[in-house]
Amino acid sequence: MTERVLAGVPASPGTALGGVRLLDAAGEIDRTVLDESDRPAAAARAHEALAQSARELEELAGKLRAEGRTDEADILDAGTMMAEDPVLLEAVDRAVLVRGLSAASAILDEVELAATQLDALGSPELAARAADVRSLARRALRLASGRDGSARRKSTGETILVAADLGPADVIELDGDVRGIALAVGGVTGHAAIVARGLGLPMVVGLGDGILTLTEGEPVIVDADRSVVIASPDGERVDAVRKAIALARDARTRAMAARSLPTVTRDGRSVRVLANAATPTEVRAALEAGAEGVGLLRTELAFLEATHWPTATEHRRTLEPMLTQLKGLTATVRLLDFGADKTPPFLKGVHGRGVELLLEETEALEAQLGAILETGEETELRILIPMVTEPGQVRAVRAAIEPIAARRGSRVPLVAAMVEVPAAAVMADRLAPEVGMFSIGTNDLTSFQLGIDRARPGGSPAHHPAVLRLIAATVEAAHAAGIPVEVCGEAASNPLVMPLLVGLAVDELSVGAAAVAKVRGWVRALDFVEATTIARRSLDAESAAEVELLARPLCSLLDDAG
Repeated sequence: MTERVLAGVPASPGTALGGVRLLDAAGEIDRTVLDESDRPAAAARAHEALAQSARELEELAGKLRAEGRTDEADILDAGTMMAEDPVLLEAVDRAVLVRGLSAASAILDEVELAATQLDALGSPELAARAADVRSLARRALRLASGRDGSARRKSTGETILVAADLGPADVIELDGDVRGIALAVGGVTGHAAIVARGLGLPMVVGLGDGILTLTEGEPVIVDADRSVVIASPDGERVDAVRKAIALARDARTRAMAARSLPTVTRDGRSVRVLANAATPTEVRAALEAGAEGVGLLRTELAFLEATHWPTATEHRRTLEPMLTQLKGLTATVRLLDFGADKTPPFLKGVHGRGVELLLEETEALEAQLGAILETGEETELRILIPMVTEPGQVRAVRAAIEPIAARRGSRVPLVAAMVEVPAAAVMADRLAPEVGMFSIGTNDLTSFQLGIDRARPGGSPAHHPAVLRLIAATVEAAHAAGIPVEVCGEAASNPLVMPLLVGLAVDELSVGAAAVAKVRGWVRALDFVEATTIARRSLDAESAAEVELLARPLCSLLDDAG
């Protein structure tokens, strides 16, 4: 067959090779109208299929909690509640008893109606919920019809799971032979993507219906780093990918073996490597890889489907499994960064993002701060303020922290500001006296500075001179005030940009758990003086392409480090 390249959006990094395994949501379902005498039995069968689905999800969630994977277990709880929803059960009853649909048809129609209604609301977070609902439908259909429509269908050899969309349970239950995932729709903030990242499965989403035309067993490459899926690749490309996968596996093994070594450049510059995390699984993996703590703990992902501002109890429930692992270590907890593509239902239509929204809801801010101070009291706690644009926002957050800390008899933790909009970088000299650290979010900073979509395929060029100048100005202002600077965006683990960040004297790099060991090795491969020289020359470049040429010697050092 002729090689085909399909472009999508990366949802979980890495490259994988395998044969296509198609996940069919429904297959052929009998649409014959039932005789009235057969309808009660069919309705009972539909109820039992949904009830059994709920039991399976509860059992799976219990196993996850026993493994400490409470975040993924909480995601599955939503599917359990849907399976037991009286409104859904009543609708299925009507479909069977009044319209004469079979158990499978009634489940498919009514669950799909609920999912379609969620899709129609136009929210990425609710679209993720719709994927969970459709996952429930697949499970219930399998039980109602006796057909195996699950992702657990046995196969031979290494496979790539191909589907329209997936729910989190589909990913959690995958057989060990699945090496990657390719979806026609889906999103990077969807529950399936979150679980895939935790499991280290490469995943590309938004590929369109073309991905569903692939045939069972057809060889395919998932290259999330290039945002593509390649169907029926030629032999030369397959050989190259197999070699790259083997080299990456060997590099990970070497990097993990060196996780106890210090992260110091060849000429003695120390650079801390921490982790970005949103789940207990990510925290655990990062620490095993040698991370010195967490440089960005995202707190909003657990509440993207919330119908209200999270309470202190809800915050403690999500924070505790992560912060208990960080006793005595750095724990940088970011306040809720709601807004833009992370807008829960209760904020639908509200403008603003991050600290702006929090300062309008002082009770919600105080609830989160209280939970952070309580659950993080045995860590080296740092509270990170998102989307800062002016010093007054920092002072307002600190004013909220101080009485809470006083009531608890605890010290006021370090307060840090995120630099992720150009305004914060321009105001860095005014912000620095108000904070104990800067954390640069290169994803948003690049997007805002260059006027491009941060989610575009291939990412955003954080090595553009206009972005590097903002980073350099931020570092200069921070060091003049005697405070450190970390970078927590994707640039921190990008082999082109990371050496430039070190050269610009960034103090800390916070990266995904899967990249911790690799980035630690990269630091040890660099010469700080050489990196500084090239980084400073890059500030005077006229384009990102020119910076790429300048940075080639540094990239070669990282290549040699594996």
